[in-house]
Amino acid sequence: MRFLMRAKKPTGKAAKADTKGRKSPRKPEADLEGGRARAPLAIGALVAGTLAVLGAGVYAWQVDAPNRIASWAYDGFMGATAGLGLSVREVYAVGRTETARSDILAALGLKIGDPILDFSPEEARERLETLGWVRAAEVRRTFPDKVVIRLEEREAIAIWQHDQRFVLIDSNGIEIGEKDVHRHSHLKIVVGPDAPQHTAELLALLGSEPELEDRVVAAVRVGARRWNLRLEGGIDVSLPEQGASMAWRKLADYQREHEILSRAVGEIDLRHPDRMTVQLTEPGLQEVMGRGKGEET
Repeated sequence: MRFLMRAKKPTGKAAKADTKGRKSPRKPEADLEGGRARAPLAIGALVAGTLAVLGAGVYAWQVDAPNRIASWAYDGFMGATAGLGLSVREVYAVGRTETARSDILAALGLKIGDPILDFSPEEARERLETLGWVRAAEVRRTFPDKVVIRLEEREAIAIWQHDQRFVLIDSNGIEIGEKDVHRHSHLKIVVGPDAPQHTAELLALLGSEPELEDRVVAAVRVGARRWNLRLEGGIDVSLPEQGASMAWRKLADYQREHEILSRAVGEIDLRHPDRMTVQLTEPGLQEVMGRGKGEET
């Protein structure tokens, strides 16, 4: 991705100093008599001037004049370098997919025509890495007028529901942000204070049985120990704290053999290694009870 910024070309020509033809001022002739007469006045003026300078110096220190003077000098120097062509005209961004262009430019803190010598790549890198999508950034200046950045972006793997917010998270459980959640609504939702830190492991488990994985809508972290899953159709599945992979495989086998998820099932409890408990929905229960009565008669 390339961002192109063009600085305006300077208009007008710098004035040239012309010192030819100037004569040195005449040296004033000595007036010994007048000098003797004005000596007391001259000494008084010198003392007064010295006191004024000292007073101004004290006041200047009080109002931080040295720093202000240094700042004025620095700004003037940077302005001069920009006038010589050392100003930002082009910005190149490599590796940008998710990060908004406006966010990158805001983090860089650049304007058209800014002195490139006044631009700090290290400070810009630090600001870029505070953006949610940016895992790592590299920023460098290419003289006289280009800035090049390389981004390594995060990959969103799930949506974390927390404190009434929905935020994207990456494989390390780091928050990417809530700004772009709507563009990643296909991701699974995880709930629980410590859910982000365990989401990558959960997704690896679910992916071991792709047919079941496609049915999972959300997962809730229970007691910082295990997961409850919400499947399509409102079916809740309780995974065990230990042996979750084996329990998930058992449910997949049962689905392949009996299509249990196609029935009127409300909850499936897999927390016990020696059995699977299935709770029917109210309509399913009524249907089963109706069949039983019909068989008795």
